[in-house]
Amino acid sequence: MTTSAPAVRKPNDAGLLEQLAPVLVFLHDLAIAALALWLVLVVRYRFEHKPVPEHLIGRSVLAFVAVCAVVFPLLRLHRGMWRFTALNDIARLALAAGAASILIVPVLFTIDRLMNFPRSTPLLLFPVLLAGLALGRGAIHQWRHGDLAGLFRLQDPQSPSAVIVGEPKAVATYLTALRRRSVRPLRVAGLITAGGEAAGRTILGAVVLGGLDDLTPVLRRLRDKDGRTPTVVVADPRPPRALLDRVVAAAAVAGAQVSRVRGDRGGAEIAPVSAADLLARPPRALDSEGARALIAGKRVLVTGAGGTIGGELTRQALSFGPASLALVDASEFNLYAIDHELRTAHPELFVDGRPLWTTHIGDVRDRARMQSLFELERPQVVLHAAALKHVPLMETNPVEAVRTNVGGAVVMAQLARDHAECFVFISTDKAVNPTNVMGATKRLAEQAVLSLSAGSPLRAAAVRFGNVLGSSGSVAPLFERQIAEGGPVTVTHPEMVRYFMTVQEAAGLVLQAAAIAHPADTPANDRGEGACVYVLDMGDPVRIDDLARQMIALHGLRPEVDIAIRYTGLRPGEKLYEEVFYDVETVTETDAPGVMAAMDPAPPWATLEPGIADLLAAAEAQDGAATMARLKALVPQFKNGD
Repeated sequence: MTTSAPAVRKPNDAGLLEQLAPVLVFLHDLAIAALALWLVLVVRYRFEHKPVPEHLIGRSVLAFVAVCAVVFPLLRLHRGMWRFTALNDIARLALAAGAASILIVPVLFTIDRLMNFPRSTPLLLFPVLLAGLALGRGAIHQWRHGDLAGLFRLQDPQSPSAVIVGEPKAVATYLTALRRRSVRPLRVAGLITAGGEAAGRTILGAVVLGGLDDLTPVLRRLRDKDGRTPTVVVADPRPPRALLDRVVAAAAVAGAQVSRVRGDRGGAEIAPVSAADLLARPPRALDSEGARALIAGKRVLVTGAGGTIGGELTRQALSFGPASLALVDASEFNLYAIDHELRTAHPELFVDGRPLWTTHIGDVRDRARMQSLFELERPQVVLHAAALKHVPLMETNPVEAVRTNVGGAVVMAQLARDHAECFVFISTDKAVNPTNVMGATKRLAEQAVLSLSAGSPLRAAAVRFGNVLGSSGSVAPLFERQIAEGGPVTVTHPEMVRYFMTVQEAAGLVLQAAAIAHPADTPANDRGEGACVYVLDMGDPVRIDDLARQMIALHGLRPEVDIAIRYTGLRPGEKLYEEVFYDVETVTETDAPGVMAAMDPAPPWATLEPGIADLLAAAEAQDGAATMARLKALVPQFKNGD
């Protein structure tokens, strides 16, 4: 991996001031030292009831300035950045003030045997000098951060050590938040700035140890000193991908794990860098206002609500204030898990001891059960996430794939057409020129949903996903388990690439598509025309081999050295790359940034229905050969082994 050299900054006033800052600080401290001794001697002689010996004061002040000119640089007082001052800096100031106050005595003794020099001067000088040195630093810190209390908290030497990486401002924001905590989870061993600026200086008492090129040797040096490798914390809550790549690579060489700040409010909470952080693009921040207008005050039903996508859909839908939320899942455990999570996270959504949501065990293939749920819940918005998605398993279980992915979609779309206002079907990029059963069933379901909604009051949409990081079928959890077990990490093919999106992006895209398909101001008699497939712009596809190597590095390990990588070959139904659109589809941008619409009119339902009925009949009869033959006839693009 190569990285471009940092851009050369043009000289400016701010840069010149930054370069002169150590000199200005040094001169300031010497002036404070001279003023402190002059003040102590003048006040002290006021109690002697005799004239102040001006020659003594002048000689003593000059000698003291000379002592401070040696002591202060040795203790690196001039290297501190005043706007980033903390107790570590105050301790260094105290040491410098104490040393200078003591050393002035032997120096003056050498010059004039301390003639007329009050012996109490060093005792009085120390607090005055310390106060003078700290005053400017504390004032600047208070002005820039508004957190004077942060100056007076020490680090716990028993806490795990960490090296903080980022721009000085981001580093200072994180350190300030860290110092506000009564219990600090980390002990800051040093700082790394992106370009090495301010190297040797201090920010909130922590020393800048260098730039990104110095990260590996710094980590090794600290490991040799403390006996354990520090954690690396990226202080920017939204770090550039290039920065993360460099940090992860450098940390892995030294055997260090990498975390980053979470949240945008400068908090002290950190979490390990995840696979989602290493996407080749920043996560899409989809506009939620349209989704809010769609969900707020409406009755919403989510199928597959206990799955990864369905669970995130319920969380996001709840945040938009629905009138009610019905959760449907065939898995008792999954439904229990999401219900328990919501009860714990949202006690405020209980009315008379009952939650805003209801839970229903049911299979989307069971028309009678789904009919009863529609009559009970009367949903206005239906989000259909239930599906069988594991590609190799569906290759060996095509009958079940057809019954759930096609039959379930038809059942839900027909009930939504008769009872609801909006229906969103979750598809996959594997539905484009499918080479596996799962993709073929999803392609047929896309067409069925769009065909069923045409000419009806229902506003329907299909949403194609890429691979969802963190979902139950994603490679990321598999890689995590394999790394935790010591390897090897299994990759099907070194050239395999996939489109990726986060769970939050996936759920957000579903709600965004629902809002686009069902704008709040659309008259009911205008609905149902122009239903289409929506796709998120997922950037460039990611090589699975690269993802595996980066995830190994995230654990502070080296690919092929600490963790082996084994190539297993393509599994049944897999192909090296995925597509997101058919050539015949007309692709246009929508009003939602990053969301594209693909138009390809589906066959009329009267034309499509007989073939789907025959397919579902074969599946119900558990006739695998007939099921596969009819699926291929209905999806002519389906090629698996032909």
